[in-house]
Amino acid sequence: MRYGRVIRAAALLGVLVWAAGCSDGDDDEARGSSSAPPTVSTPATAGTPSSSPSKPAYYDNDDNVLMAKGDCYGPPRGDEQGHAVEMPCDDPDAIGKVLKRVEEKTTLYTHPACSDSADDVLGISGDPGWEVAGSRDYYKYAVGYGYACVRNLKAPHPGEPGEGGMEIRVGDCLEASDTGDKYEEVPCEGEVLPDVKVIGEPDLDNNCPRKDDTQLTEASILNVAGLGGGPAYCARAFADL
Repeated sequence: MRYGRVIRAAALLGVLVWAAGCSDGDDDEARGSSSAPPTVSTPATAGTPSSSPSKPAYYDNDDNVLMAKGDCYGPPRGDEQGHAVEMPCDDPDAIGKVLKRVEEKTTLYTHPACSDSADDVLGISGDPGWEVAGSRDYYKYAVGYGYACVRNLKAPHPGEPGEGGMEIRVGDCLEASDTGDKYEEVPCEGEVLPDVKVIGEPDLDNNCPRKDDTQLTEASILNVAGLGGGPAYCARAFADL
């Protein structure tokens, strides 16, 4: 008798437990249909001001050759003088495009072999993979292992005749030094009135059209991108044009 009561009590307990489980499940289902699922909030980082991320480094598809033909560049992201940084041509900060890259050891007196459409020359120095490029107005870029002929993406174009930059050619204007025997290119129209203008090349007898014309040679030029390795020119006093 006592054994039968134990079995009946255990069975009754199982029924009660089952009923309680069903009741809990029904309540959960009802609650789930009437309330939004819980959300997980991410705690804010105290003391960190919100700011836009800095621009990532730019990588092109020319195996990371610095200043390869077709690359565009702009000013440095930092404050290093004369330094140039590659960037997409449509970047608002881009200022020029590489027309030609020359692998040649350069000095302060290297005559760049650039086309007439080039506006400037960037010197390239450093070891492969760690090269830097920049204006040849700074010694570290003027003496290196190559150079890039570049053209501005927008006007002005100082490399064009009369605009005051790049290699000296017919149509350019020059200002004489204090001693009067050396010349430096300046814009034909600007704040400084030029002293002479390049009108052409000497004839086969090495004479200029007029006796009072000035014959320009490599030794006559002050700036780096001058007549080195190029032809001599005849220049005429600006007042006599």
